[in-house]
Amino acid sequence: MILDDKLRSGDTIILDGATGTEIARLGGAMNSAAWCGVANKTHPEIVRKVHEDYIEAGCDVVITNTFATCRHVLAGAGLADETVAINRRAVELAREAVDSVGPSRPVAVAGSMSTTHAWKEGTLQADPAYLPDGETEASNFVEMAETLAEAGVDVLVLEMMSDIDGAGRCAEAAVATGLPVWVGISCIDDDDGSLVGLRASKSRQKAELPALEEIIDALMERGGDVYGIMHSTADVTGPALECLASRWQGPVMAYPETLRTFDERTHYPTESLTPDEFARSCLAWLDSGVSIIGGCCGTTIDHIRALVRHMEERVTG
Repeated sequence: MILDDKLRSGDTIILDGATGTEIARLGGAMNSAAWCGVANKTHPEIVRKVHEDYIEAGCDVVITNTFATCRHVLAGAGLADETVAINRRAVELAREAVDSVGPSRPVAVAGSMSTTHAWKEGTLQADPAYLPDGETEASNFVEMAETLAEAGVDVLVLEMMSDIDGAGRCAEAAVATGLPVWVGISCIDDDDGSLVGLRASKSRQKAELPALEEIIDALMERGGDVYGIMHSTADVTGPALECLASRWQGPVMAYPETLRTFDERTHYPTESLTPDEFARSCLAWLDSGVSIIGGCCGTTIDHIRALVRHMEERVTG
């Protein structure tokens, strides 16, 4: 209801920034297979702190630390049997943060789902030992969507949708819960200048990268209440939003990454957009019709603070 009211009135909804890289920055455990997913179990106080900081910075929505907590991802970390508990704990931590620092204004909790897989140690490549077949993947998505819904999230955010088959299964599981579903599509510039699905793994062949238009059309057939571009560079996000606008007429979200380069061993940004560069990009997208704005990998609390400040300065003159 909080989010519906804002969308109907034309207000901007401010999402949070990166969760995983902020957990890492504050000393939380990162796992080679499951990224930041294990921190809900090992460092709950840090996960809660990240949410609290974003709320205090002015976010209207915090996204649960569940990007990498689907069963086949946690299996790579030896935690498959704790899948439901880890996902429930993630929602609890977000709710605790809202109750702790956000009671004076409405703040929503979004449950993150993604199509990421368990990574080989020291790489960003999917570990073949934990790659599920289509039926297993679909079942795992249903388990995760239902767990997040039962734990009390307000909306489901699909992050890094960059193919058709896996993203389609993820979307179907999310839509089936009856919750609002926000679809975040990730893309890159191909060699010929066209926009294609993000090459999430170096082992993924170029021939397997569908065009952005194909991804949008395929996912729209599954449903969804908001569509947007996420986990894509700022340079790509603008053209991708233009492509999206030609096919989707509903509310639009932008959730770019701010990192330019990163350490493949630690997955931590080594060069990122400055907070002011990020904020200026966000304002341009808001002017183009985006109504939901935030940041992905590399986006820090300072980036979100800068965005809020720039928005306030625009209003006050």
